[in-house]
Amino acid sequence: MRGYLYAAAGKKYVGEAVCSAQSLRTVDKSAHITLVTDHPFESDAFNQVIVQPTTAQTYKHGLLYKVQHLYNSSPYDETLFIDSDTYVCENIAPIFELLEFFDVAIAPDPTDVNRPKSPRSAQRIRALDLYNTGVILFRKNERNDELFNRWLRIYNDKLENATLGKENDQTSFIEAWLQSNSKIYVLSHAWNARTPFFFTLNQSVKIIHGRHKDYEVIKERLNKPHHSRHRCWLPVHQKCVMKKSGWLYHTKTLASQWKRRLLKILKGVGVT
Repeated sequence: MRGYLYAAAGKKYVGEAVCSAQSLRTVDKSAHITLVTDHPFESDAFNQVIVQPTTAQTYKHGLLYKVQHLYNSSPYDETLFIDSDTYVCENIAPIFELLEFFDVAIAPDPTDVNRPKSPRSAQRIRALDLYNTGVILFRKNERNDELFNRWLRIYNDKLENATLGKENDQTSFIEAWLQSNSKIYVLSHAWNARTPFFFTLNQSVKIIHGRHKDYEVIKERLNKPHHSRHRCWLPVHQKCVMKKSGWLYHTKTLASQWKRRLLKILKGVGVT
């Protein structure tokens, strides 16, 4: 069985999860969606609600709740975990095709500057960038049992020993993966578009990941009218800029260059 999972504790995050699940339901009415939360809750947005109590008081303890339950509390054989601050733009069911070849699929994080420690030397691996754990596709198997439970142990140990510093759960995920045999595919930003930050696209955005008052406006700016063109999202202006290409663009550019040269020559001989 395959389905979609949210893990949200607290009124604010549960409310966000409801809105995100409703956007998913709009584009895929057959989607099976589960919410893991800390108190009994009913909503038509979810097919199932699993109650897992928590005493989390801080943001980083809230991340622990996510790491505890996104794998171990999932009722599915194949799961797409989605953070609550998201909006689904189109049917995302085709992503499950990746699990025929990979154990996990996850997108890069464009801004996390933390670096994981090597399990061999305990030194930071400076060339290893992190993945964003807000959208994770996975299947249940022995390799992932090891990966996700080691991730939980590493993050929980850091939290208990107050050694996290500026890290969130993402550094611990990579450190767990370095010791696992799970096969990971790196998704494009289209599957996890972190709109507070810069990123590039060459296809339509499937999942917006960021808080916005009107997601449909952001969807329009991300995807239309050039959803298949290479472009860059500018978070300050909340718009995309396109890569200029093609014969017409180059012809206009060449004509403009020759015009400037001709004007310079004419000015030099006193014609203008």
